[in-house]
Amino acid sequence: MGKKAFTFAEVMITLTVIGVVAALTMPGIVKHYHQKEYVTQLQKSLSQFEQAMQNIMFRHECTDIICTGAFDGTASDTSWNSKFEQEMTKSIKIIKTVSNGTAIQPNLQSAPLKPKNTKLTDAKDWRSTEGFKFMTPDGAMYVVVPKGCTTVAYPNLSTIENFCAEVTIDVNSLRRPNQYGRDIFKFIVGQNGHLYAMYGRDYAKAFSGSVSGNNYWRTNEALCAGEGILDDAPENVSGEGCAARIMEEGWKMTY
Repeated sequence: MGKKAFTFAEVMITLTVIGVVAALTMPGIVKHYHQKEYVTQLQKSLSQFEQAMQNIMFRHECTDIICTGAFDGTASDTSWNSKFEQEMTKSIKIIKTVSNGTAIQPNLQSAPLKPKNTKLTDAKDWRSTEGFKFMTPDGAMYVVVPKGCTTVAYPNLSTIENFCAEVTIDVNSLRRPNQYGRDIFKFIVGQNGHLYAMYGRDYAKAFSGSVSGNNYWRTNEALCAGEGILDDAPENVSGEGCAARIMEEGWKMTY
């Protein structure tokens, strides 16, 4: 009795079906992988910066970052740039620093979350010459603009009492997509040295007194698609509120 085997036609049909299934599922798998990668890199970048803040406070024997004077000054102040560079290079491993007046990557343009193929033209990216910039060995880039640790509008409604600095982070440097809400994120530094996501719950309470206005990502679709998905969001979404959304939704990109 002869052995049964698949015919050539049956093999080709099976391979075709596998190919179709792979073509349909692979983009989703790749997208999910990249999203997980961005979130993991974001967690690491946050940890690096906050560790630096803790080290600065420890060296100065301070219980808050205000006491250290780390953010006393303006972005254009040469003495502040020099002082902050010294503080940071003593606190974490840094491979490149750039002071106010010079861009860290003058040819690198970034894009908003939606539409992602639109390049920003107002230098809200690594072409900006404002603030102190540095890069860590893992490729993360940071731009720090001091705000003098000014008291927020509603210090009793949030754990944020003082606005010490604004920080922009690109978690993977020159690698794509160079897009707000994907690999570029916005934060502020509070009096405790902690990074608070811009347009998050704490941020909205500290600056607006509630989470029902334009300073909260859930109630302002232009910040990170609101509570929905990006496809259903307005035509233009900055992505500046996406760090808050990721953190408040269990460290996941749900948009």
